[in-house]
Amino acid sequence: MTTVTIKIDEIGAAITAMQDLSTEVQSQAAVARSASPISLPSLSDSSLGKKTRWLDDHLEDLTTRRDLAILLDKEGTGSATYSVTSDTLSSVKEMLGQELASAAASIDASSSEEDLDHIAGLLETWNEDPDVMAAMFTELGPDGTVGFMANISSAMGYGGVADPEKYTSLAEEFRTGLSTASNAPGFPAETFGEEIVRYSCAPLLTDEEQRAFSEEFGMGMNGANILTYLMQDTTYDDDFLLGAARTLDGFERMAQDGPLTAQDWYNHNGHGPLPTKDEYDGWYDDPMAAIMHNFGENPEAGLTFFTEPTDDGWNRQTYYFNDREWKADGYGGISHAVEGIGTSEANLTSDPEATTGLVSRFLDQVANSPGFNPEDAKAASPHIADLLKFYMPAVDTALRFPNEDGDGGSKSLTIDNLGTFEHYPILFSDDLDSLMQVAMGTPDGMQSIAEGTGAYQQTQVNNIAAALEANPDDPDLRMQLRDVLQRSAALQGFAEYSVGQVEIEGAESRDAQRQAFIDLVGDAAGMVPLPGADVVGDWGSKLIDFGYSQAVDLGKDAGGDAFTSEGAAATDNANDRAAAGTNRVKIQAYLALVESGVIPRDQVPDSFFENGRLINAGDIPANEMSSYAQSAMSGVSSYASNNDLEGPYRDEFLEYYGPAGE
Repeated sequence: MTTVTIKIDEIGAAITAMQDLSTEVQSQAAVARSASPISLPSLSDSSLGKKTRWLDDHLEDLTTRRDLAILLDKEGTGSATYSVTSDTLSSVKEMLGQELASAAASIDASSSEEDLDHIAGLLETWNEDPDVMAAMFTELGPDGTVGFMANISSAMGYGGVADPEKYTSLAEEFRTGLSTASNAPGFPAETFGEEIVRYSCAPLLTDEEQRAFSEEFGMGMNGANILTYLMQDTTYDDDFLLGAARTLDGFERMAQDGPLTAQDWYNHNGHGPLPTKDEYDGWYDDPMAAIMHNFGENPEAGLTFFTEPTDDGWNRQTYYFNDREWKADGYGGISHAVEGIGTSEANLTSDPEATTGLVSRFLDQVANSPGFNPEDAKAASPHIADLLKFYMPAVDTALRFPNEDGDGGSKSLTIDNLGTFEHYPILFSDDLDSLMQVAMGTPDGMQSIAEGTGAYQQTQVNNIAAALEANPDDPDLRMQLRDVLQRSAALQGFAEYSVGQVEIEGAESRDAQRQAFIDLVGDAAGMVPLPGADVVGDWGSKLIDFGYSQAVDLGKDAGGDAFTSEGAAATDNANDRAAAGTNRVKIQAYLALVESGVIPRDQVPDSFFENGRLINAGDIPANEMSSYAQSAMSGVSSYASNNDLEGPYRDEFLEYYGPAGE
């Protein structure tokens, strides 16, 4: 054994001196390099940098020993002695983690602000070091981890001596450390996740375990608040997350056969002082909803959870998508989970059939949930909208080819002038109204639907325009252009109808909502890249393997900003909306033909340019659309006549300007 004595002031002075030296060396070297008329290889980053990195590496060694000595010096003598088999950095880090665990375990409602600042400062320094955190949480154990949070919660709720913000900050630093530990090599992440859930949910403990835990930590009826708080960190290792999810899933299954459902238990134990950032004030904390948000950020773990076999054939998808209620978080967690899972490139590459089938079953089953509506599911809006944006071809297909409700699943889907998707979710017409209205229920959701609609429609037009550039006299391509322009009326009509059926915060009226949506669709269409004619045959399938519309992003708060425009509102008159839509497709087709080179730029009126740049449809004020459309039609008429577009587009628009499937 090696015995080491550290004087805290002396090692602190050494740390300060080394920090100053490293900073001064780098600063003076930079001055010398700048002033010298010749190259100074010895002062280059590659040469001198090795020396300063050596200083920095040894700073970690000294800092670890200083902080260990501070924790060991419980009497305040200014020095500490410890014995180790080998006085290496790894050994000292392990001891530091163990001493941090001891210090954390001592925190309770009687701890002074000085004690809280002391442990919080050390955690802030070390909570991203996997070696120290793995040692700390191994020493604490899952019961001690939950016990620490119980003590913090008790101090926050029942008159701890410190400022409440001190406890909040300490809890955050502690939770970050738990995430770091879960990702440390060799840490028993899965088991730790399982046990965290068990010690948070008292019904999962044996009577003996409950008594022992209560005697040591005295946890009150706030286990769901503690677990929700812990699970709101989204950087846990997948094994930790799955261990927690499977164990809580087991609790929810067990509770179905008891006197209280899991949600009943959460309702009794999901209120506490730990801040869970829940916008649904007054509702209880739902730890499974927090885990679902985690799956949204860790989609590979989410796909595993929802598709892996269970011992007794328990169908997690049916339970969480159809049977379980999500009123406590407004369907935000489960929608986030499926959005993340269903749009993950890793999932769509490794198992596209399972991924897209899961999306199909979720959208079908959640659409019929009693609480899934624009008012009660606002938290779901941006996630549902992003899913529909990602899979807009499926939305259009279900709209234009109505299908009866079924079990959901995945199938191949081919869209002319877009491409073939080997695995794509099946959507049902009867679900579209519910899904679209929830999606449109917030500015962000409305924006995503506009982006998806504009991108989907314009991609097809652009593909044909690029093909026409190579073969301008091809009659089949001319017919395809007419067909695409006419077909776009169905999705546009349904979307414009849907946005007028909800109340969106920030909009003065539903007419304003409708106009904002129309403007955003035009803006999104203008962002779609035009493919070269040489790749048009494969362009759709290559560029849009998973989400053709993901490249179209109007930016943060574009939906809310659109409400503040001073343009005329769009009234709820189907004939007016159809006429405006006809004008818009004429302009979009014209711009695509110009961009592709089919129509020479020197034949384009000056009004279609701004600062030398070709405008997009979203740049044109609503009250000038008609005159622009007339100009555009002079160029488009060589490929599609006015009669080809106006009548068929209007008829199609009017047919779909209403509830889906009617």
